[in-house]
Amino acid sequence: MNICQGFIECSRIFPDKTAIYFEGAELSYQDLESLSSCAASVLREMGISPGDRVALVLGNIPAFPIWYYGILRIGAIAVSVNTRLTAEEAGFIISDCDAKAVIHLNQSKASFDNCESLKVSEDGASLHGEPLTNQEPLGRGEYLEMEPDAPGIILYTSGTTGFPKGATLSHKNVRSTVHSFNHLCGMVPEDQLLLMVPLFHCYGQNAILNSGLNIGSTIVLQRVFDLAESKALISQQKVTKLFGVPTTFHLMLDACEPSDIESINYCFSAAATLAPQLGEGWMKKFKMPIFEGYGLTETAPFASYNHHLKHVPGSIGIPVDLVEMKVIDPETGKTCPPETPGEIVVRGPNVMLGYWNQPEESARAVRDGWFYSGDVGKMDENGYFYIVDRIKDMIAIGGMKVFPSEVERVLLDAPGVSDCAVVGLPEPVLGEEVAVFVVSSDGNPDPEAIRAYGLENLGQYKVPSRVIYVDELPRNPAGKVLKTELRKYQPAQNSEVVEKNWKARPSLVERLTSTHISSRERMLQSFLQETIQTLTASAVLPSVDTGLLETGMDSLMMVTFATQIQAELGSELELPATLVFDYPRIKDLAVYLLGALGLGSEVSPSPAPETAPAASASDSDIEAMSEEEALEALRKELE
Repeated sequence: MNICQGFIECSRIFPDKTAIYFEGAELSYQDLESLSSCAASVLREMGISPGDRVALVLGNIPAFPIWYYGILRIGAIAVSVNTRLTAEEAGFIISDCDAKAVIHLNQSKASFDNCESLKVSEDGASLHGEPLTNQEPLGRGEYLEMEPDAPGIILYTSGTTGFPKGATLSHKNVRSTVHSFNHLCGMVPEDQLLLMVPLFHCYGQNAILNSGLNIGSTIVLQRVFDLAESKALISQQKVTKLFGVPTTFHLMLDACEPSDIESINYCFSAAATLAPQLGEGWMKKFKMPIFEGYGLTETAPFASYNHHLKHVPGSIGIPVDLVEMKVIDPETGKTCPPETPGEIVVRGPNVMLGYWNQPEESARAVRDGWFYSGDVGKMDENGYFYIVDRIKDMIAIGGMKVFPSEVERVLLDAPGVSDCAVVGLPEPVLGEEVAVFVVSSDGNPDPEAIRAYGLENLGQYKVPSRVIYVDELPRNPAGKVLKTELRKYQPAQNSEVVEKNWKARPSLVERLTSTHISSRERMLQSFLQETIQTLTASAVLPSVDTGLLETGMDSLMMVTFATQIQAELGSELELPATLVFDYPRIKDLAVYLLGALGLGSEVSPSPAPETAPAASASDSDIEAMSEEEALEALRKELE
């Protein structure tokens, strides 16, 4: 048995069929087989043996499947590393799994001091600048037969200690989940599958890539989710099945018409809970349901499905093929009766082998073959399961997972932090946002310093968007922080909690209104530039002529960008979901926002409030200034 065997079988049956479509280029099944064979040969000649770990620090590009299958073909273990991590975070994973080699692009951030470094091209066809086909390939269709329970891949997920844990999946784990996706999602060779979720995640890797290539489908690979590009790909490539997370469906519901997705015959959402209102809105507009799956990295990830026989809104469905699920009482371990909440546990061929080199964590997570999910759920009389709450404190942001303990571990070393606790607070578009409650060590709260420290040491999506200062954290008698109390936080209802972050400043509208009309556009441009620089953790401020899609923001960052603008505007203006696509450059967006607010050049400035800062320079003063003097005047005004 081998994870790669399905794709190799398809390369014999459909050699000339397109396996991967990427940015106008096509890779046939024969091409993918040949290049992955050469990659396998390279690794074997380097001395990589069955069971050795090889890390992939690659995004959604053709190089990923080429080298991923090359690793698997010789029986080595593929370790996919989140490309959004900092160098230190990626380095921890590479060290923890004791990787013998790391495959990456030239611009990769991670440190590879203790293992072989393989620099590949985006198309995967060259290594260190030399054509990969110069290498003698393995035999046609050759791969190493592995025991079903032999480790095949490791995907890292954060744990209760705040350090990532490597969920180790066997060849049987992945093959079983591939079978379930093929069967339950109705995949066929004629399908065109849009793959816009990250390949380094279990969802993109197993649910779409491995499952699609196992059945002979074409993978329409998208570098990152981009609404305009997704719409174009669906239309141009006649995409038949749409796999996404709730955030992507939310954006597409607002931006697409039925004619935009008329080739789609099936929609599937996972990675976060789908709001009932979103499912209802999608059904009403597009006349098809969004089917949901439930699972975790530790279950490869498919555990339950809502469902090809009967779709029940709000449910996570019933267990997939060969899998068992039940709800147990965490105190007694006994199975709960219907409609009674308890912990969801899962057993079947999809359940991981354990966490890499973490025997104690593995023993806690998997007991007698049952994986303890940490999710609170219930089952109805018909055997359909429902998520009620989470035992674990994981935060879900647009499908990305953030574990508070990891963020806390980093921020406790931030300047001015005596104690802190991280929770998820509701956020209308992404589902949740990261909030940190901080006890100051010096009495001088500085939320921007905390965020800056976070950006240096955490992936961007893990950095708190809210910094809330408190005198002390609520704790139970045993000293454990009561995060349930923190999640009840409401600024208007908790006067004893002082929130001192950028939201406490005058709103963007107030600042624009109190600024001289001649300086408003420049001020708004500066706000947009600085917001983008913070999101991307770039050392360079983007130019106002820069296209928003060229700033380095991925889909999650763009949604966060639009959300932060909406938060600054409050109820003054309702922004469209397609904002960053309708106004492609920073200066275009600034002009639109000023006009929509009635603060553009054709409108007289509103009188400044009594507490407004000193008046800006007059028009005649500005006209007499040099560009350098005008910029300096603006800088002082913004301060």
